[in-house]
Amino acid sequence: MFTSKPDATPTATTTVDRKRSVIAEDIVIEGNIVCQGILECGGQITGDITADRLILTSTARVRGRLRARQLTIEGELQGAATALKVSIKSNARVKANFAYETLEIAPGAQVMGDYKPISADTFKL
Repeated sequence: MFTSKPDATPTATTTVDRKRSVIAEDIVIEGNIVCQGILECGGQITGDITADRLILTSTARVRGRLRARQLTIEGELQGAATALKVSIKSNARVKANFAYETLEIAPGAQVMGDYKPISADTFKL
């Protein structure tokens, strides 16, 4: 009585599925990291990190240069960062130079460094 035709062609999604990688708090890395998707870091890293979206959790301790479209910092960063959108949370401890398009610093965050705005047109991941 009720019939439906299965769609012969699958619908294409407009957003790309981004994979999420996690570096747990008990991991120590010395070296550079490149991630095409989302990287959540809670460990100790000495080196440069490039990711589409980078989240430094409250247990993260990073020394190096960061590059991301979206950067969230809840832990410690010493070095430099270039990102379109930067969000520094209230418990973060940051000693870094930043290049950013938008910057949000929560009350209570400890921040030191130079901050320079950039344009999305000039940003390259």
